[in-house]
Amino acid sequence: MPPQASASQQHLLAPTRDRVRHGPNGWLGLAVPVALVALWAAITATGVVSPRILPTPGAVATAAVAFLFGDATTTLPGVIRFEGAGLFHIAASLRRLLVAFALAAAVGVPLGLALGLSRRLALVLDPLVQALRPIPIFAWLPLGLAWFGLGEGAARFLIFIGSLFPIVVSTADGVTRVPRAWAETALMLGTPRSQLPRRIYLPATLPSIVTGLRLGLTLGWMSVIVGELTGTRRGLGAMMMAAREVGRLDRVIVGMAFFALLGLGTDLLVRRVSRRFTRWASS
Repeated sequence: MPPQASASQQHLLAPTRDRVRHGPNGWLGLAVPVALVALWAAITATGVVSPRILPTPGAVATAAVAFLFGDATTTLPGVIRFEGAGLFHIAASLRRLLVAFALAAAVGVPLGLALGLSRRLALVLDPLVQALRPIPIFAWLPLGLAWFGLGEGAARFLIFIGSLFPIVVSTADGVTRVPRAWAETALMLGTPRSQLPRRIYLPATLPSIVTGLRLGLTLGWMSVIVGELTGTRRGLGAMMMAAREVGRLDRVIVGMAFFALLGLGTDLLVRRVSRRFTRWASS
């Protein structure tokens, strides 16, 4: 067993996830956002910055309330609803993200496992993956429009592309980091070689897979707004673009805030679901 750290060395050890999540200072994560909002309010209160450039927190809060609970009579350019249409746009963006992300995970995890397990396949495909993944999502926009036309298909294609590569790369990297001795020990204990990917490599790679899923989810949300430039009338990105056209930055910030909340919520969901499968890795 590894030696226990002395009391004087305890402060040098990185906290476990449970300590970070459930520790007495768990609410400290709110300190920075609250401080930033206070600074934002102080700057706008001085009148040095025009409300057309930086709306006040109160104006944004009022717009958020209207977005969620308004009378649904006002529209933005392109006949895009704003007041009372919050759940409508949130559900549209969330549905696009989940469908495209699920497809990216279904393709990316097996592909990453295959690249990590097969040296020959990696020699063939890895250069292509490494060449494609730095391409900005905006560069895929013309191809998405040409292949899928305006609307839902192009939007989901762009979100899929944005989510795919982090999942593939993180999964493949996780496979290559599995100690060879684990597989050799399993073979000595009678595990068939054909069962090694399922019994050894997949469980050992789960932490890397989860990291790839979280990164893919983040880039997927970043791709949503690009996907919603493809002629859709539903979604937070479409609402934000329409609000920008008429100079309503308060409504743009409302969209940003909901993107942040949705991204945080889906990331927490992935972490919560994956925790039961990777508990051994957090000890």
